[in-house]
Amino acid sequence: MTKEQKFYETLQNIFIGAKVEGTDGFVNLMRIKSNYYRKIEKLLKVDIEKALEKYPASRDKLFDKLYSFFSRYFTESGTIYFN
Repeated sequence: MTKEQKFYETLQNIFIGAKVEGTDGFVNLMRIKSNYYRKIEKLLKVDIEKALEKYPASRDKLFDKLYSFFSRYFTESGTIYFN
């Protein structure tokens, strides 16, 4: 798994978490949150690609730093903390 894949997987785990099924209000809220994340992820990928146009050799380093930041400063539930 590349550093880029690890970063996006960690980000997805933080903001979406486990899949839930059902029909109650909480499940509906989680679906809305998941759909919102998908839109934000697309925008984030576009912004990252645009930023890396000038520095394509720094791709691995950038995703290594992003992965380290998110895995260190966010819990699995998306709460900010320092580990």
